[in-house]
Amino acid sequence: MNSFKRHMWLVLIAYCIVGLIYPPIGIVAVACMLAPVVTGPFMGRKWCNSFCPRGSFNDVMLKRVTLNKGIPRLFKATAFKVIFLIVLMSLFAMQLTLAWGDWGAVGLVFVRMVLITTVIDIMLGIYYHQRTWCAFCPMGTMGGWAFKLKNRIKRRLQGRESLATMLRKEG
Repeated sequence: MNSFKRHMWLVLIAYCIVGLIYPPIGIVAVACMLAPVVTGPFMGRKWCNSFCPRGSFNDVMLKRVTLNKGIPRLFKATAFKVIFLIVLMSLFAMQLTLAWGDWGAVGLVFVRMVLITTVIDIMLGIYYHQRTWCAFCPMGTMGGWAFKLKNRIKRRLQGRESLATMLRKEG
């Protein structure tokens, strides 16, 4: 584990503490939420493995206390990921709608979401495996989907190019 990743968990802790004291800072969570989706098409889930503050927290802190039972198949299932993504994002969107116009309230929505998901992460990480949350993390899931979509498009385009090349050779 590189030095950068070994210390990124401190960003999560600092964010939670500062966000409770000064809620408008919560809006910076947008960067961590968008990063895996934006980088996903190019790097897959590399953000999750190398830069995510929660992933760092899991690998540095939870790894010390996990029962290491393995990640249950349910959490890896696409249906579970989709349902969890829809439920979590729906709750998030409703809270943002209610808070809209007040930057402190909007920031608090982000802070609260990070705190709640961090508690879920810690409970699952201790009981199952330190990276259980990562198996169905909505942002990582969307980043992984973006990577797969890009690869599908790339393969189709390569298939068309090879077909065009073949047709040119015959003609």
